[in-house]
Amino acid sequence: MELFRRVLNPWSQEILIGVSWVLLYAAVVAGAAFIIGHAIYAAFIAKKEAPPTEEEVRLAAPGAPERVQRHTLASRISHWILAGAVLTLLTTGFVPIVGIKFPWVTIHWIAGLVLASYTVFHTVHALSKRSLRSMWISGSELREMWDRLKLMSGREAPEPPKPGKWGTENKAFHHLTMFAGLTVVGTGLLMMLRVNTVFAPANPYILSDRTWGVFFVLHGLASVVFVGAIMVHIYFALHPEKHWITWSMIRGWISRRDYVWHHDPNRWPVAPKSVQLKGVTPREASTPSGTHREP
Repeated sequence: MELFRRVLNPWSQEILIGVSWVLLYAAVVAGAAFIIGHAIYAAFIAKKEAPPTEEEVRLAAPGAPERVQRHTLASRISHWILAGAVLTLLTTGFVPIVGIKFPWVTIHWIAGLVLASYTVFHTVHALSKRSLRSMWISGSELREMWDRLKLMSGREAPEPPKPGKWGTENKAFHHLTMFAGLTVVGTGLLMMLRVNTVFAPANPYILSDRTWGVFFVLHGLASVVFVGAIMVHIYFALHPEKHWITWSMIRGWISRRDYVWHHDPNRWPVAPKSVQLKGVTPREASTPSGTHREP
């Protein structure tokens, strides 16, 4: 089985032109296997946790508002723009291999520019909100994730605590798609030099055939990663147990019950709405000095 596609150039040199389609099929199979396996686990094996009572919610988060903001309006709008761009890129990138003809090249690079714009916006937005640290994965979080995996497999392990705003698995998915996205954007912008656009005419000779081949392979590998990742992402978005997260990406908030049910208020402290309006941060309002745990 060959992982990469090769051809001979006019000088009879073997050059790379992309990844093998076998990798695409492997990503689809791997994504489908994960989805089927998780669906079976969630339906028949996973321990069902009862939702907290109103009294438990009140005691766990006495100052939390009825609606806890999870995503800002800017984050939600940019997320759905990102979703449209990625789905368009995957469709225009892979559908032509089955022989369907349409002006996919133009649509592809336009969607790529949208993804590049999102990448810039998301980076600036994260820096302005100082939220980069919240996405770091600490050693303790890795141990907690390992304990969860052992419990899922039926082995003995201590019950891990609930996460802060972002679980370790969420962070890992974010980092995976971040590296794949940066690779796709970087190589895609260079590959635009090979086609006629409104910005410049095609100039495929700006780089050597061997160098182009490396970029083709990196672009293809990152795209294959996206195929499997998007399959899993859509599955979880549609899973009944995750609807509360999906709705938060539409309306921006989660209920106080879901906040207490799925998160540790000490790791993700929130302030009452009345306090937030006065400009007091959640940490100042909800956490005594010296007791706060960074997410």
